[in-house]
Amino acid sequence: MTRRAGSALLALALAALTPVLAAPSAFAHQDGDLPTNTRAAEVTTQGEGVAMEYVANLQYDDTGEAQNGSDIEFMRLGKREYALAGTLRGGLQVIDITRPRQPKRVSVYDCRISQGDIQVWKRRGRVLASYTADGTVGTAGAASRCGTELGLEADDAGTVIVDLTDPRRPGTVSWLPVGAGSHNMTIHPSGKWLYNSNSDLLTAGPEPTITIYDIRRPTRPVKVQDFAIPFVPTSLGSESHDITFSADGTRAYSAALSQTLVLDTTDPADPSVIGQIVDPAVNVSHQADPVTLKDSDGTRRTVLVVTDERAGAAASAECPGGGLHLYDITGDLESAPAKIGTWFAPTYSVQDGTTCTSHVLRIYPRQKLLTIAWYAKGVRVLDISGLADAAADPQAGPATVAFGDGVGMKEVGHFTMPDSDAWSFKTNKIKRNGSFFGYANDLVRGFDVFRYDGSTIGDVKPLRPRDLKPRRSATAASTRVDASTAAGLALVVPAGLGALLLHRRSARRRRD
Repeated sequence: MTRRAGSALLALALAALTPVLAAPSAFAHQDGDLPTNTRAAEVTTQGEGVAMEYVANLQYDDTGEAQNGSDIEFMRLGKREYALAGTLRGGLQVIDITRPRQPKRVSVYDCRISQGDIQVWKRRGRVLASYTADGTVGTAGAASRCGTELGLEADDAGTVIVDLTDPRRPGTVSWLPVGAGSHNMTIHPSGKWLYNSNSDLLTAGPEPTITIYDIRRPTRPVKVQDFAIPFVPTSLGSESHDITFSADGTRAYSAALSQTLVLDTTDPADPSVIGQIVDPAVNVSHQADPVTLKDSDGTRRTVLVVTDERAGAAASAECPGGGLHLYDITGDLESAPAKIGTWFAPTYSVQDGTTCTSHVLRIYPRQKLLTIAWYAKGVRVLDISGLADAAADPQAGPATVAFGDGVGMKEVGHFTMPDSDAWSFKTNKIKRNGSFFGYANDLVRGFDVFRYDGSTIGDVKPLRPRDLKPRRSATAASTRVDASTAAGLALVVPAGLGALLLHRRSARRRRD
């Protein structure tokens, strides 16, 4: 439906759910999500979907219980491709997806912290990842490899930087302490700066802040400042939950629970707020990603897509839960974003307590596609090619509501399992015919592989992963020193120096 007519239906539904929506602060997460669906000893392999198929599943342990999957990212090193799957206190899983139908775990970085949000970047011949501790690292985190190598205490909070240059032998690099915790960390496109989102429901200090680190020397990160952001009174919180940078790094978009901010990051060490969205229709501003597309007249328009993780991923009373809220931020509208509508997944049901709401998404601008995880309602693929025209529509506005098709977006594929609890869903590669293998990290099921067949869209520009493999692997290896090799180096280096001195003395005697 368009669903200007659908807005009336939605208004009735929301009115009925006012008691649920009015008190989310008691439910919203601060130490990472918890599974709300249930499973058998073996995960289900039969589900329902459109233009998608289930391909494979990989378990992080053999308990037959919830696998506690969280974020997912990717890296390509030469001819090999890897998925990096975060977990709630299960460590960072490094999975070879070169053959998507046969995913294989090649290593686990033992860091038992939560929630394990991941970012990947390359710096001076090293492939690095950040791995976050929301709340404190806890006793288990302090006792795991990252905790012992970094000397962490149970009440420490912050982010670990991990060396993944050799994916089979992850190494500990450094620790970035953040007292309020690291719900998410975002790396500036330059790879030189890191912004922290603590996502505390109650302001952690006298004012909400984004902690900024200088990571030009990853082994010695330096805190730059706690950048103050606006406080929104009588809200469930004003702290940043997640941050996305523009491709050129001159803008950042902070989804900050009860507000969404546009930041000028031309100087990443000293940003400024240039726009603010306080939308009462958004219960929990969870993620804010921009996309720039051309409308039918050839005009480039930038739309900000904001996900509403309604009630902070607490157990839901109904579906579709929180939707995707859309704002035109083209040009001067950066300082006064104009809402053009809201999109909801076309799934309607009364829930028995399992979570149903929008969660982690990824936008693919050149392909005009979007992938998103929807917890108990699985994974979904959207065609967003009409967003720019929706922004140009003079009739567009806050009252414009779509279920599945409208406001410039159309669901073109989905897949749901009976035991789905999908936290994130992304891909690293898209073929010209629009098909791709998508990877879900699921709180209940673990690591899932799906395939979207592209039959519901036309051809697109291919998406190919960028190769992060260092040009000279020896350079990366020579700069990577972790605790497992330190003892050996302590013996080898003095012996090597001694042999060199003897060689030089012998040479001098021959010259004499």
